[in-house]
Amino acid sequence: MVGLTNDSAYARRGTYRYGLSLTSQFYFCGVPFRLDTRPKCALNCLYCFAKARGGRRTSLNLAADLTRIRQKIRRALNGPQERYDINGELLQRRVPLHFGGLSDPFCDSVAEEISIQLLETLCEYQYPVIISTKNTDVLRRDDILNLLKRNKSVAVQVSFTTLEQDISHAIEPGAPSPKKRLETMKVLAGEGVYTIARLQPLIYPFLSHVVEDLIPELALVKCRHVVVEFLKIPVETHLGGFRDLFNAINWDGYSFYREHKASLIGREWILPATFKWDSLQRVLDAIHRTAMTYGAGDYGLNHLGDTDCCCGIDRIPGFEGWFKANFANALRTSRGEYVSFQAVAEQWSPTKSIRMLMNSNCRLDTGDSVLCYLRTKWNSPGTTNAPDSFLGVSWTGEYDVEGDCVYRKGVA
Repeated sequence: MVGLTNDSAYARRGTYRYGLSLTSQFYFCGVPFRLDTRPKCALNCLYCFAKARGGRRTSLNLAADLTRIRQKIRRALNGPQERYDINGELLQRRVPLHFGGLSDPFCDSVAEEISIQLLETLCEYQYPVIISTKNTDVLRRDDILNLLKRNKSVAVQVSFTTLEQDISHAIEPGAPSPKKRLETMKVLAGEGVYTIARLQPLIYPFLSHVVEDLIPELALVKCRHVVVEFLKIPVETHLGGFRDLFNAINWDGYSFYREHKASLIGREWILPATFKWDSLQRVLDAIHRTAMTYGAGDYGLNHLGDTDCCCGIDRIPGFEGWFKANFANALRTSRGEYVSFQAVAEQWSPTKSIRMLMNSNCRLDTGDSVLCYLRTKWNSPGTTNAPDSFLGVSWTGEYDVEGDCVYRKGVA
């Protein structure tokens, strides 16, 4: 996966520069546009991917510039502008924002204050936003609940790993109990807010518990959609809290991933797509026994969910601007056995340069637009994020009339 430039030059200023940003997930994700108040989360979950990656190098004191982000939102949405960057282009297109891509929007009092004011600005424009949080106590306040209800284009994603209070407290020490999170979801659903559960990460020893206990409880609180993604383990064993995590649940995750031939994708060990898909069938059956839908958050499985966008927001009015020019959507929605790059190119994608968002090792000489990066990756079979990294997809060795690779969809 391509990396994003770090903000070490801005650390001295105390400002988190990339609070509003396109992410490198645009290859496979329908919501690759994130909003974060901090680059690092104070909840200190032991499995935190942000803490194990770039976030470990940044100060917890960094915070997004509220004034700057609000000005950017207002400039983009108050009318056409002659000069705007990639973020302004995405805002004008009303591409949904994933609020909480790196850190919980309500992880501490400063983040909470900034997040609430940003939500108020988004509400002014009825801008589509998906809020990802564990700190659900904030959402039950009357003022915040009313704010969410006023914006008709809001979805709330609440994260879970387990319902077991003792285990949750050990591995998610700063988060409210799973019971409180469920109670908040029930309140939100009762007020007409679209609620989503994120089982991210799904930790393999918890699989039976998820099927037998967690999913039925989610259905009872009127959860609408469940996004599932297996745990990813950083290659650097000294980073994050992963050793503490495995000790807390009495499981040797490193050995398990080695035994099941996990692959190194970027800087993370990821279980094989076939193993994940086979293991997930029990989870899918449990989800489908309810009125809920399944979202495939796992690398290599993103095209196999019940909805075109893995977050499930493609079915919500107001979210029509979700990013459709991604490979998972092309593979999922293309008719027939063969898929060409036309399925991507025919969808809207931003035209402004993303050069400054990309790691210097990943920058292209052939162009700076999202479409250039998508075409280059499409024509790089056998590499991370290329279409043949998706389960059941292979490169035929053929090219279309434009000289782009043609892929074949099989049966997962």
